[in-house]
Amino acid sequence: MPITEQKILDVLLNISNFVGSVMEIDDILKTIAEQTAEAMNVPVCSIYLIELEEPHDIVLRSTNGLDPEIVGRARFKMGEGIPGWVVKHNQLAAFEDAPKDPRFMAIPGASREEKLHAYLGAPLRIQDEVIGVMTARKFEVYEYTDVEITLFETISKQVAIVIEKARLYHQKITAEKMAMVSVSLSEIAHYIKNILQSMEGGAWFVDRGLKSGDIEKAQNGWKLLQKSIKKISYLVENMLNYSRPIHFDLERGNINALLVEILNSVVDTAAERHVEIKPDFAQNLPDIFFDWDRMYDSLLNMISNAMDAIPEERAGLIILKSSYDKEKKRVIVEIIDNGTGIPEESRERIFLLFFSTKGRRGTGIGLTVTKKVIEEHGGKIWFETKTDEGTRFVIELPLSENKKISQMII
Repeated sequence: MPITEQKILDVLLNISNFVGSVMEIDDILKTIAEQTAEAMNVPVCSIYLIELEEPHDIVLRSTNGLDPEIVGRARFKMGEGIPGWVVKHNQLAAFEDAPKDPRFMAIPGASREEKLHAYLGAPLRIQDEVIGVMTARKFEVYEYTDVEITLFETISKQVAIVIEKARLYHQKITAEKMAMVSVSLSEIAHYIKNILQSMEGGAWFVDRGLKSGDIEKAQNGWKLLQKSIKKISYLVENMLNYSRPIHFDLERGNINALLVEILNSVVDTAAERHVEIKPDFAQNLPDIFFDWDRMYDSLLNMISNAMDAIPEERAGLIILKSSYDKEKKRVIVEIIDNGTGIPEESRERIFLLFFSTKGRRGTGIGLTVTKKVIEEHGGKIWFETKTDEGTRFVIELPLSENKKISQMII
């Protein structure tokens, strides 16, 4: 199939669309290798990148046509094989029958390698810096035309820009995460310090009570210690849940049953704080697949946050509602409170790690973990809020026919 002008424009446009993409770089490279192979009419297209760490080997990062098992394993030293030669000399190389050239070196473990003959290799470079190599290969002995070579070289230049932009983007995201963690460590330290002070107070009461024989004083101190230990455990568990992959134990269940269980667990706390929790559950709600314990913790956290948002002097009301959206095929959970609302300056940051509107009483982790759990169930969470009137959080969970679920890795 001849390479047409339209085909050239299409492939260049498709590749340029990856500039600024938020996709992982390996996913970008896989798609580019597939599109380039189609545009060049070749059965094999591969992308090698120079490792950033010593000894700066040239590693196969993506391929269309070779065994996927060798991705990440196949590598060349600088100047070794045709990829190594292209990098060292920063030059395009074209061969009618590459295995006959002394620079050729076969890739160990590549089952189709011995059948490939025609070979194009172009450096991936940003200005004068070479960051990798892209190759296009054919089974037959073949002389690439000037048009094909020019197209391949042009594609390689576009690919290099895409890779550089992807790296810069992910470096920026990593830097922002680290900066956010660094800035927030002082808040976590203050939170832990407050807990330790409470534990010291509890220990003092226990010690005094035991020495004086005042069992009631010792018991009060022990309650303080238990409460502080529970806070530390909650903090550690949430930090671990955020930082590691979440593995779900998915079972078919009804969200109303979960909401009833949560409601029963908080009824005493709500009464102590003069908060009425009013259930409004839809009848005949369809079952969904979810991890009971993870979803329990997430929704319990949301209800606890709702109670915290209600001033002590106000008669608190929380509406816990469930419904089903037939068009979206989603089960909906709403948590509506008549609290103070979320401050306008905090609304865009409410789901960020370590951000809290509770000051030293909050860690800024619970809501972040809740969002992660809901999204990993294929759902979404959003809110509406009015200052001094309250907040409505909405959780949408998909009506799934199976247990298939993606995992998010930080």
